[in-house]
Amino acid sequence: MLPQKAVAVSAPGKVLFAGGFLVLDRRHTGLVFGLNARIHVHIEPWLDVPTALTETTILVQSPQFLDARWLYEVSETRNDDHAVVNVRQVRDHPDYTQTANKFVETTLLYTLTYLAHVSKEIGASLKVTILADDDYYSQSTETSKRPTAVQSNFTQFGVKLTDAHKTGLGSSAALVTSLVSALLAFHATRSGVESSLEHQTIHNLAQAAHCAAQGKVGSGFDVAAAVYGSCLYRRFTPTILEAVGEPTTLGFSERLHRCVDDLEMDRKWDVEVASRAVQIPESLLLVMCDVDCGSETPGMVRKVLQWRKEQAGQADLLWNALQQGTDELCQELRRLAQHEGIESEEFKGLADIISTVRSLVREMSTKSGVPIEPPVITELLDYCTALPGVVGGVAPGAGGYDAVALLVKNDGEAVQALQQRLGGWKSHSDTGATIGHVKLLGVKQEKEGVRLEDVGSYAGWV
Repeated sequence: MLPQKAVAVSAPGKVLFAGGFLVLDRRHTGLVFGLNARIHVHIEPWLDVPTALTETTILVQSPQFLDARWLYEVSETRNDDHAVVNVRQVRDHPDYTQTANKFVETTLLYTLTYLAHVSKEIGASLKVTILADDDYYSQSTETSKRPTAVQSNFTQFGVKLTDAHKTGLGSSAALVTSLVSALLAFHATRSGVESSLEHQTIHNLAQAAHCAAQGKVGSGFDVAAAVYGSCLYRRFTPTILEAVGEPTTLGFSERLHRCVDDLEMDRKWDVEVASRAVQIPESLLLVMCDVDCGSETPGMVRKVLQWRKEQAGQADLLWNALQQGTDELCQELRRLAQHEGIESEEFKGLADIISTVRSLVREMSTKSGVPIEPPVITELLDYCTALPGVVGGVAPGAGGYDAVALLVKNDGEAVQALQQRLGGWKSHSDTGATIGHVKLLGVKQEKEGVRLEDVGSYAGWV
């Protein structure tokens, strides 16, 4: 057995630019752009485990936040050649965080169970460091770059993780994907195998873990973008993951293994991820505006689906019209990409399509009673779209008060002018909803999905 080397992996964020709510239905597709804001996971052997800890132990730390060090004890038993893995958070130790981290704990359980089943062992104690690029969180004036001997690309946010304001870029999916990938890559080094990333295995296992952590089978577009980058996405049939069952039930490890490795003949993975099927032309930039407010996405989804169930006829008409809008948007982006160097007036067709999609989304908002594009966001998008060089924008994904997405002419001046104008923007909406400081995030479209990183670039943090 060779000594294990440290590994580091990152996965991108996402923006569902078109197809929000539609991606829940396999009859429809969503246009997802990866974003170059990434969640990073660094894993190394934990050599200085406190002597009081006798089990295989995993320390998970997120040093950008206060009180963000979780300790887990891991045990494994065998039952008729089925691996039974238990991951227990240590809550009675004053040096470690007492509150739960559901996404981390569930991902550890699922990935270690899979590894224990396919390789018959889960390995030694680990130290896991999680780091997030700046744009995942709305930042206050208290944030700062940590001074280190090596130039740091990460920010000390100065708050507890539970108090941080997310910008809605898909941090949980990027976290689960990068943690799954890093654990698999690290485990491979035990046998002297060069670290590599098997995208299909990562995708299937990350979908299973992410679904379990959020308590439902979602559409999975965010995990797909974290694994593959920008894509045109059609969801998988939910029964694929439902059949895995609960970790506490007999035979879980075998069912998880067969699901992840796609061995069930009657429940084959039918997800469609057309990676790089649609790209933003070089003449345009995708930019995000943080409105520092945020939405409760699961509650919004439940209400929209309830309306669709009760008003199936009008909902289907609207769903089909939105799908047509997504198709036309993809076709126009492909056309523009094939005719680079065009004049700015050629963006009018794209602007009209985005405007039509937005009007359909507002109709869905009105009929379902869910603020998918709330009036204050409509006001902001209308303001931005009227600025020189801004082609159009949307309230992406499930909408609400998360960051808005804009397509802007790629000439430097348009983005600079947008940033200046947003600095003084104030809402005049009388709906009662308020938006905090509007800020242009630094993210751009990311074509690449999950990837291995240089372990040396995390000095001062791990």
